[in-house]
Amino acid sequence: MRWLIWVGVAAAVATVWWRRRGRAARQRRLMLLCRRAGLEFAPLDPFPDTQWLPFPMFGHPRRGSENVVWDRRQGADVHAFDFWYQDPADDDPIGVRRRLTCAVVPLAFSCSRLRVAPRDLSDDTKRAFGWPDVRLELEEFDRRFLVETEDARFATAFLDQRMMEALLRLPDDVVADVGEGTLLLWAPELPPEQVLRLLYAAIAIRPRIPRVLASLFPARPTRGPYERRWLQGRWSPDPTGDDVLRS
Repeated sequence: MRWLIWVGVAAAVATVWWRRRGRAARQRRLMLLCRRAGLEFAPLDPFPDTQWLPFPMFGHPRRGSENVVWDRRQGADVHAFDFWYQDPADDDPIGVRRRLTCAVVPLAFSCSRLRVAPRDLSDDTKRAFGWPDVRLELEEFDRRFLVETEDARFATAFLDQRMMEALLRLPDDVVADVGEGTLLLWAPELPPEQVLRLLYAAIAIRPRIPRVLASLFPARPTRGPYERRWLQGRWSPDPTGDDVLRS
């Protein structure tokens, strides 16, 4: 009986070793591809804002990002990266580690929640909110994607003809989520070649974002008018406070 325990331990150790070896090989492959393509590569995420992206997966207590790729000529704010998080279950407090490949594109306007997901994904992945499907004018786009949003007006303005054509060029199984000034493209962890394809797709999407959105949905102010801040060695005045009323 004891030998069965030792066999199980050896199998577990071998599995962990094999997975780590595979991850190291994938990382080397991605690094070489970036070097050949003239792209920047960082094995550790140099962007602290990644951990605060406004999407549920980034709210897990156990999470991390790595293998970041960007094109210096296009700016580092559009970049791709690997992301993992632990998803605990009722019968497993440790949970399953899920691995994704993501790309982010900043948006300069106020965003309603929006998801564009391939229709052949599982229903719990493609439907995030439970709202009705929004139908659009491009038949090819409607056949491939399900669009779900809290604001159909925003979805129609965001997904104009040029944007839909750009999203149709995404790799298979990629989901597009929009929220709080960010467009997130994500999929189950992609092979190194597909990571570069996802980055190039994100770079191509950026100039296709409809300019009219900035006037239809103005960006929210980063600070409220009644927020007190420490400026030049003193607290900023409260617009309704006595120090303002006396001046």
